[in-house]
Amino acid sequence: MTNPCANGKYQSPINIKSKIAIKCGALCDLVFYYRTSKANLINVGRNIVLDYDNGSYVMFNSEVYELDKLSFTIPASHKLDNHTYPMEMHLNHRSPDTGKLLIVAVLFEINDATSKFNLFLDMFRDALPQKKGQQKNVNTPEEWSVFNVLPEIKSFFSYTGSLPRSPCVENVQWIVFDNTVNCSVNFFEKLKKLIKGNVRSIQKLNARKIYYNSNTAQKNNRNYGSKLRCYTEEQFRKSCSCLTGQKDIVSAKNKQVLLLTIVVILIVLFILLILYLVQEGFLSKALASCSKLLSSKLFIPKKGKK
Repeated sequence: MTNPCANGKYQSPINIKSKIAIKCGALCDLVFYYRTSKANLINVGRNIVLDYDNGSYVMFNSEVYELDKLSFTIPASHKLDNHTYPMEMHLNHRSPDTGKLLIVAVLFEINDATSKFNLFLDMFRDALPQKKGQQKNVNTPEEWSVFNVLPEIKSFFSYTGSLPRSPCVENVQWIVFDNTVNCSVNFFEKLKKLIKGNVRSIQKLNARKIYYNSNTAQKNNRNYGSKLRCYTEEQFRKSCSCLTGQKDIVSAKNKQVLLLTIVVILIVLFILLILYLVQEGFLSKALASCSKLLSSKLFIPKKGKK
């Protein structure tokens, strides 16, 4: 059996060259539905995984991808125009319908500037599990959400690649933010001791296309997750359509069918009424009465006196 890690043509990570990126706009549409979570931390050996609570999603090109977990690489896995950042965080998603993977990558600068990104990570900075297999849970505030670690300006590159580790399965949709965020020196140093050097080498692009979305639309820079709960598929679709300002297609079709049914019923009733009146001779009697009335003396003008 072919080993994708050794022989795959569409592998990750890559060096993203902005000059060759194709602007995609609405053709790579990304909307966020992130809820809050506890910090469920697991040391898996060469990485720290944050197992995120159920109920968070993104929608990419109208397909739902559920957020599963967060992980880190030191240094960053991807390069942007040949530049390597000190850390990268991966938000791992999976489509519940197709099983396809989508990974959102966030690149980090290291400094102690106060920010929501910094506060998000420092919430579990002192609870990082030190040994492989060890797990720790941190109760977080109600407002603690992974949306707070995304860049303020959410422009991004997208391309089709693979998992950045074994088994290196391909057909993974990658979203790599163009803008960076920051984490504290303290958090970085503690995480670095646990996962330093867990990065795969840069892979060949092999004629793949890289897309770019400036992502400036208002709906793409908001988080709708605080309004979502454990909905059925129909409820979820209806809620998403309302939140993004789109019409509920199913509801619109139902209204059209109802209106058409009412019109047809009225037409049928009108035809039946006409047939009933004809059968009872009402129309002929009415016409005869009108004719008699018109020919009566009441309507014959009097002759003027000579």
